[in-house]
Amino acid sequence: MSPKILIVDDDPSNIVTLESMLIPEGYALSSAFDGDEAVVKAKEVLPDVILLDVMMPRLNGFEACRRIRADPVIGRVPVLMLTALDDSESRLEGLSCGADDFISKPCRREELRARVRTVVSLNRFRIIAEQRERFQRLFDLAPDPIVLVNRAGQVLGSNELGRSVLVRDNGGVEADHLADAFAAPEDTAVRGWLNQLAVGVEPGALTLSKGTGASRRVFIARGTLVPDQGVPACMVVLSDITAEVLAREALEKLNRELDDLVRARTQQLEDANQLLLSYANFVSHDLRSPLSAVTGCLSLVVDDPTIPAEAKTWIEQGYQGALTLGDLITNILQLAQDEHRGTTSFQMVDPGPVITRVAERLCSMQRPPRPKLMVGPLPLLNVSAILVERVFYNLVGNAMKYSAHRSQPLVEIGCSGTSPEGNAILFVRDNGVGFGAAEGERLFKEFSRLSTSEGREGLGLGLSLVARLIKSHHGRIWAEGRPGEGATFFVELPVATMEAPPAPMTPAGR
Repeated sequence: MSPKILIVDDDPSNIVTLESMLIPEGYALSSAFDGDEAVVKAKEVLPDVILLDVMMPRLNGFEACRRIRADPVIGRVPVLMLTALDDSESRLEGLSCGADDFISKPCRREELRARVRTVVSLNRFRIIAEQRERFQRLFDLAPDPIVLVNRAGQVLGSNELGRSVLVRDNGGVEADHLADAFAAPEDTAVRGWLNQLAVGVEPGALTLSKGTGASRRVFIARGTLVPDQGVPACMVVLSDITAEVLAREALEKLNRELDDLVRARTQQLEDANQLLLSYANFVSHDLRSPLSAVTGCLSLVVDDPTIPAEAKTWIEQGYQGALTLGDLITNILQLAQDEHRGTTSFQMVDPGPVITRVAERLCSMQRPPRPKLMVGPLPLLNVSAILVERVFYNLVGNAMKYSAHRSQPLVEIGCSGTSPEGNAILFVRDNGVGFGAAEGERLFKEFSRLSTSEGREGLGLGLSLVARLIKSHHGRIWAEGRPGEGATFFVELPVATMEAPPAPMTPAGR
């Protein structure tokens, strides 16, 4: 781009004369005819030099120069004052208002060209020096280490952070070659990476590690080709990612420790489950032996026609209780084995026959008056068969226990519909003592018994265990009741894909 010259003179002939002297030099020329216009024009064209006449009407050259120097946009543009005044006071005033040099009128061609050429060159050098200084300042203040190398990898320059990377680990002196700043095998990787960059291939980012232990630093190197005094050079930016790498390594170490801890805890749980299963087998074996003796003896006399009716009733209740206890032991052992193996059997179960069998057996164990059982139509469920037996053994048994004081105890079992999730809602309703709303909230807590339980056997564990068992099968349980008006327990369980055929509500039991 050609240097730009602004000529300011109130005499058009003078402007023409100056232009004729400067046009052969190849300058881009502009003109203004007074001081005010000179300030405005200078902001428009941003000249490299202003040739400013001193003697002008309205705003003379001295005042125009002061305004130019006070302006933040054009304040540093060189000003050559053209003056016919040859006294020292005028020249001192020109210097005081900011003029860079003087040219006496009438101007000599060669002097004018030489003065302008010199000022333009100096101004260009000043601008280049300022830009270089600004770049160097930015270069030094860059947040990442920057190293400039030639195509052979020899270091041409660096910022302060870059110099800290160039310091060798073993000697404390700066490396002349970028690769020499790193130990093996990093140095080989750097040389190969620089070779690709030197031939114009973008090699991508390179991860480098420098130092060991607490002094270890990790960088991501990125490079690009830049001109340096007309010769291509490679500018390498080394982003320090040490903090990120240390954080990632710490997280990976923590994950490994957590994995080890989880494996250790899992093994402890497996050992505990195995011990529990062994204990369940042991208890089951020790309970079955005396229970088998009791059941065998009772079975020999339960159908003996010679036994009095009153004694036969007691024997039959004891025999049914022994059978129920045997089933209970079998179910508990099966549940323990399923939980230990993680193989709980979810299958299509028709709960009607299971509940009817459990209810009839419980009814046979009751003293007169025995409860009236009503079992309604029930849908097929997708659960464990043992779950149905254990849950309804407890719920029906509680219903019979808490309605035993009635002249005619009544226990109803049925299905009240489905939940919004599509699960079946089964219920067990009795006409027993009931309970208040405040007591209903603690029914399913361990060792929690109703105020109406006085004189009745139990530890208050049955419903809490039932609630846990139902929850493990993706169901839920809740209850409603009123004191003296009975209670209803609801059980929500998953429905099987097909439903059992409906049946009318029919009496059951002995």
